[in-house]
Amino acid sequence: MTERPEEIQHRLSGLEEIGQVVGALRAIASGHTAAARAALDAIEAHAATVAGALAQLGGGALPAPEGPGLTLVIGAAQGFSGAYPLRLAEAARAALQENSSLIVVGSRTLTMLDAAPLFSADLPGHPRDVPRLASTLTDQILALSEGHPGPIRLVGGRDLPGQPVETRRLWPPEAPAVPDAGPRRVEPLTTLPRADLIEAVLHEALFAQVMLALIEGLRAESQARVEAMTRAQGNLKRKRLEVEQDYARARQDQMTDEMIELTMGR
Repeated sequence: MTERPEEIQHRLSGLEEIGQVVGALRAIASGHTAAARAALDAIEAHAATVAGALAQLGGGALPAPEGPGLTLVIGAAQGFSGAYPLRLAEAARAALQENSSLIVVGSRTLTMLDAAPLFSADLPGHPRDVPRLASTLTDQILALSEGHPGPIRLVGGRDLPGQPVETRRLWPPEAPAVPDAGPRRVEPLTTLPRADLIEAVLHEALFAQVMLALIEGLRAESQARVEAMTRAQGNLKRKRLEVEQDYARARQDQMTDEMIELTMGR
């Protein structure tokens, strides 16, 4: 049975409302992506400064303690981001086969994992909330690493074409490069015992690496949502064209029926 033009018009109105929601989601995600990219320079500068301080203090490469360690998963917080959350969950499950101790950031990814993390939190939607979460995660990692010795690995997304997911060592850090200050290199003035100062700087270095992982995860999820909403807008445009063609045919059929009724004197 052919739909009446009024019914098809109602479908068009529904598609228009969906299009407005999709457009709003895309705009919000685009704003979050731009804000995360703008914040990355400052976070990278902070990490470089801490690494330079560690090198100047003579803090070399740290051997990873024996044990399975921890895996920090920077996952997705929300849906509407295509296959990105699923790829993160798959990578986290693969890491779980070798390391059963998880710390998970991102409620969407957490629901996809058949595992109970030692600690979980949600990924913030804006870079201004990243330092606070990074501080909490750093404290949790330091506390949990005492009972779960070993390296700390990261599973997280990258803001690159296709939003790839990577697994890499987050901690201990590689040996920092010793800065070349020339013949006039001046040793830093310190007021703490050297061992205590190096420990504090190492903690700050871990905090900086966690912040980098969080901001990169935020960028990747936001960009994945932008691309998913862009695809949705393309699909909506094609669907709207199909419904508009249906409306034109239904309106033409209705007009034809009315003309037949008029000519027959009904």
